[in-house]
Amino acid sequence: MRTKKEECIIDEMGRVSLPSLFMQLTKLETNDKVFLRSCDDWIIIDHRDENVPVPSHIFIRTINHMGRIVIPRSLRDDYELKPFDYVELYVIEQQIVIKKRDEKSTALSQKPAASPPYYATLTGRQIQLTSELLMSVGLDANTEVQFFINQKNNIVIQKYEMSFGKKTTLTFTAQSRKIDDRFRLTIPKKLRDEFSIHLGTMLKIKTGNKQLILEKVKNEKEISSVLSQQIDAAIFGELLK
Repeated sequence: MRTKKEECIIDEMGRVSLPSLFMQLTKLETNDKVFLRSCDDWIIIDHRDENVPVPSHIFIRTINHMGRIVIPRSLRDDYELKPFDYVELYVIEQQIVIKKRDEKSTALSQKPAASPPYYATLTGRQIQLTSELLMSVGLDANTEVQFFINQKNNIVIQKYEMSFGKKTTLTFTAQSRKIDDRFRLTIPKKLRDEFSIHLGTMLKIKTGNKQLILEKVKNEKEISSVLSQQIDAAIFGELLK
């Protein structure tokens, strides 16, 4: 039975991030070895059966500790999949299947379609991000980033660069931090004080041109709606365990 469709982006190393819900539904775990094979328009990820001989057209790969898996180069070539192409993921029976997105793939270097905002609540000094969100703007775990202020007085985060004399409408805050290996990012105290961001503050995070744009959520109705969705998702996740 097919689940709700998910989308993700192939990164520069040919990896895709498997949605945690899909891994739960297929009973896959990080560090599992799996079979990858092609079937018509699909790339199929299936449980590895050690008792089954491995034909030449089937590949064995390992799901890494962050839930990512490398699509073999020959399969990427067969399906004309390139870094930063979008792919669709489904669960069918006990398999995760991948297909190149139906419409023309959108590279990050091109102007992407607007994506819905991501919401994060400040826990201590940090916000929790996701691998998919970071990947969509060319960031990753253990990447150092810089903080800027844009003309709308929002916080802008982008990859650390040593550049001088570069024309920009952004104001550099002289603040930088590193995204940790669990995709958490500390908001510098200077910015937390300036924007009155504290424990429990909800931030709306939008993606721009290789940027994350942070906006403090002040509308109580929006906060209530987001919290309700997060609670529903958490309950749904518990029911699946």
